[in-house]
Amino acid sequence: MRGWVVGLIGAALVVVAVGVAIVVAATASNERTAIVDLDVGDCFDLPDDASGADQLETVEVVDCSSPHLAEVVSDGALNTDDAPYPDDDELFDLVERNCRAAGVVESDAFGLLPIAPSVELWELFEGRYVCVAIPFGGEPVTGSIVAG
Repeated sequence: MRGWVVGLIGAALVVVAVGVAIVVAATASNERTAIVDLDVGDCFDLPDDASGADQLETVEVVDCSSPHLAEVVSDGALNTDDAPYPDDDELFDLVERNCRAAGVVESDAFGLLPIAPSVELWELFEGRYVCVAIPFGGEPVTGSIVAG
């Protein structure tokens, strides 16, 4: 009887280990990053469900040599001194000014989208914001959006 129980427990552990490996593999292949945690030069696609969303909080980063619809061209932090979360107008004014100050200028090929942190991410990410270049026309770009 004892051998049968040990065998059953061993089989259950193998099933659990395989299940965990499958979940880890699936999660690793679809790893998402908080948009305010992206760096200059990171490329990503806009999620299919982003068209009606008020907030875009996470994205899947892709290699810029693959077709993509967005590229981080500037970033920074607004809350380096534990300031309170500003009202929406002030927040987006700050982010837009910082995006323009970075020197990337919109062109006929792309527009700039300033992305501000949500109130939930304000303290956690020190008020980080990103400025994102998005090609006009909605066609994916291979390589840098701003260099093309």
